[in-house]
Amino acid sequence: MAPDPPGFFPPTTTINPLSPPHKNTIILLHGRGFSAETFGPALVSTTFPSISSSLTTLQTAHPHTKFLLPLAPRHRATIYKRSIIHQWFDSWHLNQNSPTDTEEWRVVPALRDTIAYVHGLVRQEAALVGGVGNVMLGGMSQGCAASLMALLLWEGEALGGYLGMFGWLVFEREAKRVLLLVAGGGGEKEEEEEQEFDPFERDENERSSGDEEEEEAVGVEARVVRLLREQLELEGAGAVTSRPKSFDTPVFLGHGTDDDKVPFARGREAAECLKAAGLDVQWQAYPGLAHWYSADMLKDMSCFMTDRAGWERPGDTGTM
Repeated sequence: MAPDPPGFFPPTTTINPLSPPHKNTIILLHGRGFSAETFGPALVSTTFPSISSSLTTLQTAHPHTKFLLPLAPRHRATIYKRSIIHQWFDSWHLNQNSPTDTEEWRVVPALRDTIAYVHGLVRQEAALVGGVGNVMLGGMSQGCAASLMALLLWEGEALGGYLGMFGWLVFEREAKRVLLLVAGGGGEKEEEEEQEFDPFERDENERSSGDEEEEEAVGVEARVVRLLREQLELEGAGAVTSRPKSFDTPVFLGHGTDDDKVPFARGREAAECLKAAGLDVQWQAYPGLAHWYSADMLKDMSCFMTDRAGWERPGDTGTM
């Protein structure tokens, strides 16, 4: 079976609200090699303790919420001997600390398409529920990595929240370099050494003080977005000069300490990078948990939806 053509995305799976009216939507991206049907229904129907000690699910605890479950296109996965599987982008083995330039480039085409597709879903659902504040984005594993990039590059108002499970930050190495430069942490020399010679670039002596002052006025949030847009070869990177409103989206990231697919350290470093970039991140570690969600994680996600994102929880009474 041939790979799906660039830019093609199969139909989504939709789990409609248990009770009208439809007030909120959560868009969740599955992991590499999975599908929406094998990931979503099980996730929203898995039980966890409610505030009254009885068992509940994400769907029953939040009955006015629609769960929208996109399906990744079928691409050749390099790390699986070019087998054709559902994946949001092609990538390298995550146990590599420093992927090569060729491996990083491999991410770009499909990830760029995925981000544009997810942004379209956010706009579609926002029109149905009265604004992006009533829409959450999230995902599992590679779906977490892809949806995090979609959040960071979202150009509209802040979303209601973000729910990430055992994911990582794409282009983490480059993001850390930007954060070091802004903080004055000694990354300048490394940055200069890696820059290629540009015969059209002005000499330092030719740069005006206005240029330098303008660059210094750009905050860390805008610099991170510039970096990501440049890595993905998106237009308008230099036009980003202020804190994106998307950075006001509250973020939940959960990761098991025994994850053998996405190293725990990658999840923790992603949370640290996002915090340093100015995002409001709730980081939760789950001792002994492997590469799958647990009742505790789902309970924490439900609490986050209510306590941090402000979404009501009519399926429960009282407080956790």
